[in-house]
Amino acid sequence: MIAVYIILGIALLIALLLLLKVKLFVCYDESMRIYAQILFFKIYLVPSKYKPKKQKKKKRDEPSPPPPPRDDGDGDKGTGKSIVVKLWEMKEGLIQLLEKFFNKLHFKFITLKVIIGCENACKTALCYAGVNQGIAYIIEVLRNVSNVELAPFSDISVESDFISQKSFFEGKIELYIRVGSLVSVGLSALKQYFIFKAKTED
Repeated sequence: MIAVYIILGIALLIALLLLLKVKLFVCYDESMRIYAQILFFKIYLVPSKYKPKKQKKKKRDEPSPPPPPRDDGDGDKGTGKSIVVKLWEMKEGLIQLLEKFFNKLHFKFITLKVIIGCENACKTALCYAGVNQGIAYIIEVLRNVSNVELAPFSDISVESDFISQKSFFEGKIELYIRVGSLVSVGLSALKQYFIFKAKTED
């Protein structure tokens, strides 16, 4: 009986983990910030905290190392195909993966504020109309290929400024996908890889 409870507990834990959301926040306010979050843990992607090491200066008398030998390849190693050709041959599987991924991806528009100001009133009016219509088209496209959720506290606004003649933009967008959906997409990607590998080996 204890073993049954243990198995049920493990199954419940796995189910809860698969229901967790992996969130991605894209923020712009004079600078770009991108970070991922799962539960209370955040991973900052932009700006990166990684600092490259300073390269040591070469001595004047130290000769430069010879360039590595160029391997043109004769087509015998692997498939001998470039990455572009391989991607083109996998296009149908990649399209299916992208459709599946975007169907499970959720967009939440939190804030998006755009102020259009150009050097003259005519250009300002044209840019304002173009940006306003462009944002509407983007939201409609996202609604067709993914799940767009306009949260109650979302604020999307496009304004024109004929006085200062300066443009301004700031926004914060939240995207999320559940861990279970990521696992499903990952398994589909693995399946497509093995199918493509089997075709190339025939």
